[in-house]
Amino acid sequence: MNPTPFNDAEAIIEPFWDPQLSGLKQWTIRPGKKHGLSVSQNWCWVNFEWARRPARGSALTMTRRFNIACSSYDQAVISVMPPEQSVLTIILDTDRGTRTFRSKPAGTRKQEHTIPLHGAQIIRRITLSLDAGRDGVACGWINWIGLQHRAALRRHEALWDRFDARWDRYLEPPAFKPSFTPAYGLLINHTELTAIRRRHDRHLARYKTSPWLEIARRAGTVEPETRIRDFVNFWSDTRYCRERDHGNELLIRGPQIAFAGLLLKDPGLLRLGARYAMSLGMCANWDDGMICRFPGSTFEHRSFVQSLCVEEISLILDMAGEYFTPLGRDHLMRRIAEEGLASIQFNAWKHEYIFNCNQMAWFTPGRMLGSCLLERHWPRVRHHTEQARRDLVESLQKTILPDGGYDEGPTYFTCVGHRGGLPLYVYARARKRPFRSVLPPAMRRTASFAELVASTDEAQDAIPICDGRMTLDQNTLSVMASALPHSAWVRIYRRALKRTRDLPDTPLALQLDAHIPLRPPPPVPFVRMRVMGPVASTRRLGDTWVKLFIMGNHANAGHTHEDKGSFVLEFAGQTFAMDPGTCDYSSPLAGELKHCERHNMLVPYGTEQRPHPSCPLPHDIVPRAHGDARRFSAIVELANGWEPFYQRWTRHWDSPTPDTLIIRDTYRIRQGTGVEFFWNTRLPISVENGRVTIQGTRGRVRITPPPQAEIRVDELPLLDGIQRRLVFRIPAPAGVLLTHIQLDTRGN
Repeated sequence: MNPTPFNDAEAIIEPFWDPQLSGLKQWTIRPGKKHGLSVSQNWCWVNFEWARRPARGSALTMTRRFNIACSSYDQAVISVMPPEQSVLTIILDTDRGTRTFRSKPAGTRKQEHTIPLHGAQIIRRITLSLDAGRDGVACGWINWIGLQHRAALRRHEALWDRFDARWDRYLEPPAFKPSFTPAYGLLINHTELTAIRRRHDRHLARYKTSPWLEIARRAGTVEPETRIRDFVNFWSDTRYCRERDHGNELLIRGPQIAFAGLLLKDPGLLRLGARYAMSLGMCANWDDGMICRFPGSTFEHRSFVQSLCVEEISLILDMAGEYFTPLGRDHLMRRIAEEGLASIQFNAWKHEYIFNCNQMAWFTPGRMLGSCLLERHWPRVRHHTEQARRDLVESLQKTILPDGGYDEGPTYFTCVGHRGGLPLYVYARARKRPFRSVLPPAMRRTASFAELVASTDEAQDAIPICDGRMTLDQNTLSVMASALPHSAWVRIYRRALKRTRDLPDTPLALQLDAHIPLRPPPPVPFVRMRVMGPVASTRRLGDTWVKLFIMGNHANAGHTHEDKGSFVLEFAGQTFAMDPGTCDYSSPLAGELKHCERHNMLVPYGTEQRPHPSCPLPHDIVPRAHGDARRFSAIVELANGWEPFYQRWTRHWDSPTPDTLIIRDTYRIRQGTGVEFFWNTRLPISVENGRVTIQGTRGRVRITPPPQAEIRVDELPLLDGIQRRLVFRIPAPAGVLLTHIQLDTRGN
């Protein structure tokens, strides 16, 4: 057996990322049933999880015989994302003896551990062991095992030290005097830019700074040429790139710097934006990493990176077009066509599913911007431009539900607002049509979805359900608020705009802002999404708002969590019962945040495996609910998907007035000792005389648990703080639990 080289210095002996090539079935995994161990082949790595730290020994031990030649290399490498604080031991049995490595406690990022071979010619066996660093649930993944020759790697890395800031024959010299006029007007023409400059000048006169001035101040901290590599990082995502490329981010900054140069009439900034485009153009492969270009593999991470490269280079060719020589422009146009648009087209041909989720829209800004730019030079591209629009509209019509909901939650809805809206805006300009005339009908039926997810927490834009975050980008919000000017999109947009002192921080939002009302409509008291599943109530309590959100489900929805029947309670401008949303996908915590234990659920305890429902859930979950400006009630059956654990689980919320809520859980479990009622929050929790108080700044919530409950408070890690989990443990296999909640506006 020989390793498979993927460059002059490195090779792979275990491609765990590729389900078709992975050798996971040939590994012997030590049983871990008592601590809930599971190991499985995921679509892009081997995933593992354990429910609790074992009483003794390693949480995971796996061994495989190899008998693989390694004489051309001087060290072995393993790429792994272990749970934080865990310790990895690697044992190589070779023809020259045993080589052993033991790691330091793991941090929060993926690691590549190297083990010197000391002259070994053959690796006969590899053993991996992970010792848990903390009690409780932990998860992680293994990417691959490979070989490396250190001296050859240094030579390989030196290949990219070819370019500097001059870009002779590709860019005009620094002494060149531009007119600061967009070359194509894809987003903004000269007349529109002049008006935006006047608005920006007024903003500067009042605040002395702006988002664009801050970009200008930070712009010179990176020389883009130093980040040219064989691959391009997917923003700050470290899941698929090499450890040596962590932090080597070339995307995002270029278009921002170019527009700042255009707006501020700064030739140095404008040329720096052009240098970013040339640096991207000189990266060998527009992909996350070698796993997407591995010899003999069909694995590909779709066209995320390719679409970003096309999008950013197209924008920069427009904004800083004066700086490119014909050679520089033509080189980038060729890369756009061959490396970018061809990859996106391949994905559109091959993967039917991308039309039924966020991905078709995700890839379309690059596809549309690249096509609209190229058709100015090569008229036969026009047909491809029209196909890009048709594919996008088809996908949006499919992914936006009949009730206007969106299965993947508010953050992935940015693939409708931003990544769908931006290319439609560019298309409308290219065809000289009004923007609103090219919006598909589905985008116009999302007013109820906006009302559903709009947050009353003053630190948030949206409730971060599914793989969600607390804030939304201004591209998304400006598109939706301009399309639906009498909806909650306006309220969310105006809140987001306050973070930038009412000056939009994107060119698209600057263009659309004039079409968005200054005063948003008030919240709607009751929203029920009959297809998507969730319901929400928003009511006045004194001079503040109370919002209760209840999670439902549309069968087989993606990017969802084990959270059907969970709830979110916002009050007095803060979140008292939270949904954790997600975090950086590069962290195993992103997987843990999907767990039912991280949501406001009723979960069995005392089982060997971690109890959980099916996810994705192949059932519709739609609470029967009604409400108005004063009352709200809902009831839902939740046992579907929990068949191994629940025989019955019914949850009922009753809120006769905004300051009172009673949650009734009726349950019977199939396995385990009893159930635990979870209530999660970031706010301080105190327990006194069997009652719980969650204290906010301007309000507090008092909770009276069921009388038989054992009470505890757990502190769970987040990447940006602590999630406090209130737990009521009920040691009974069946019962009816009443949890009483009282809200009042007495804060600290």
